[in-house]
Amino acid sequence: MNREMEALVWDGKPFPQGMSWGKFPMPEVRPGWVLVENQATGICGSDLHYLSGAMRHQIPDNNLPAVLGHENAGVVIEVGEGVESFKPGERVVGEPLHACYAQGLALCPACQAGQYHQCIHLGHVGIPARLRLPGGFGSYSIYHQSALFHLPDNVSLKDAAILDVLACGVHALHLGQPAPGQVVVVIGLGAIGLDMIQCLRGIGLTDIVGITPYLFQAELALELGVKDVVRFEKGTNPVPEIMRLTGGADQVYEAVGGTADTIQQAIDVCRGGGKIIQLGFFSGIRPLNLCTLFLKELTLQAADGYSTWGTRREFDIALQMLATGQVRHEPIITHSLGRHNWKAGFQAAFHKSESNSVKVVLTAH
Repeated sequence: MNREMEALVWDGKPFPQGMSWGKFPMPEVRPGWVLVENQATGICGSDLHYLSGAMRHQIPDNNLPAVLGHENAGVVIEVGEGVESFKPGERVVGEPLHACYAQGLALCPACQAGQYHQCIHLGHVGIPARLRLPGGFGSYSIYHQSALFHLPDNVSLKDAAILDVLACGVHALHLGQPAPGQVVVVIGLGAIGLDMIQCLRGIGLTDIVGITPYLFQAELALELGVKDVVRFEKGTNPVPEIMRLTGGADQVYEAVGGTADTIQQAIDVCRGGGKIIQLGFFSGIRPLNLCTLFLKELTLQAADGYSTWGTRREFDIALQMLATGQVRHEPIITHSLGRHNWKAGFQAAFHKSESNSVKVVLTAH
């Protein structure tokens, strides 16, 4: 019997015309998979890129209509055959990445190396670029049991929902390997940048400078432990002020992306032999001064998503950081609205300079 659920359905057109509240097929529970009732879902920057049209080309037409939302936490409703680790009623958070193992495929070279975020078959819950797994802007999502994590009692569903953001910071930290006493600059103080700051603080770094044009982001960064913040007017160059404060950074974590010139700014403020870690997703080709990159012998390291570090899942490491209080998500979740109030939620996320939003979370009620 085909079952339906309530969902915020996207037909591929830009926001808001392309979105409507309606019915969508409920995912079927297969062996090894778990049906989760979504309770909290974060609006990610990539959701905004899809809905603005900037990344629409990544979604095949035959995967539409679809339900977005890959930052999810909820309650187990039903488990498939062979699932023993999860039971109905348990609170869980879902890792959206589903690679070879979850899909029942022979492991590709990336999956064999534990780097499943680079899987050639990679699909996501809530991103219909490959698999059509409905996301958290609907009532229910389905996860392979290997992609689910039990929530400790002291972690709220809303805080857990945006663990995807924190796991990206954990991955960047592992790639960057900053050393105690180093001077670190974080460019961009949205949710990614603010969690990056907390990751750096969590391993003992204190000489951290944040960069943003927004006063509300600067105030949050200071609350979360940066030493200084450089605020600048859009269209102006923050590099001179960064250099005045730091004398040059050992590492720069770039968390803006889009069409910004932030990688070049990172090159300009890095000391010789320094490292730049790119967390931001750029929507096009950006000009870079490769001569300066060369002469300074800088390392430019991309940090895309997360997977494993050693024998541990980075998503699990992020959950532990949240559970032990090393990281706080309550200050970052600036807006929380019921799912039926989706239009106001997306408006706040799209217009952060007016709404002072960092992370918007839609809840089931």
